[in-house]
Amino acid sequence: MNKHALQVRQICAGYDGSDVLHQITFALKAGEVLAVVGPNGSGKSTLLKALTGLLTLRSGEVEIGGDPLTSLSAAERARRCAVQPQTEAPAFDYTVEQFVLLGSHPHRALLAPSRKSDWRATTKALAEADLISLAQRSVCSLSTGEWQRTLLARAVAQNAPILLLDEPVAHLDPGHRFSVHVLLRRLARDQNRAVLCVSHDLNLAAEFCDRLMILSEGKIRVLGPPEEALSEGVLQEVFHCPSLRVTSNPFTGRPGTVFAP
Repeated sequence: MNKHALQVRQICAGYDGSDVLHQITFALKAGEVLAVVGPNGSGKSTLLKALTGLLTLRSGEVEIGGDPLTSLSAAERARRCAVQPQTEAPAFDYTVEQFVLLGSHPHRALLAPSRKSDWRATTKALAEADLISLAQRSVCSLSTGEWQRTLLARAVAQNAPILLLDEPVAHLDPGHRFSVHVLLRRLARDQNRAVLCVSHDLNLAAEFCDRLMILSEGKIRVLGPPEEALSEGVLQEVFHCPSLRVTSNPFTGRPGTVFAP
């Protein structure tokens, strides 16, 4: 990997002839956690689609590992970049273990059997997502939160150097929301993975990310360390919420938000 695992230059993208993203430029380093926040409709999920090639760019360029996204085959993209979508319905009645094992497919030849290393990666991902006890359950029987963790485990088991995650803690209880963020921080620190995480939880995002991107109307309003990005004036304007206040975690000193009546 180059210094920048992901490089985005002046991209514009959208739907039905209208742009949703406008001149987006940023870079993501190996070992970094970048949280993307913003109000509904600000372009967060559209950004992930543009970064993975699911949405064709109108202009600009995305590079993965120094190579243009458009020059990479689907299999090579999957080897370099794992994606957890915001929503996905189970296509087959897999067990949780079988579904997470799908993450290893980009690293094998078509129709080749699973290797011992694939099973090890699957077991490790199941443990990290707190799914060992559910490994033999049908994915069709899972709660929304359990399914969300299963999608995350598949992305982790893919062993790609880049993780693109669309609201990975949606529908999760507080304990699992916290443990997922701890896991993402550890994957970046210990495995040098580059993590981009779309989130609606400003406090958890600021607690665990290296940098925070605030999207507003398809443009980057702020991009920087949480201590710089979380500005009361910007947050109140972007989220249309005058009651938002910036505070700090009394235990860690990291910035966060509260509502003032």
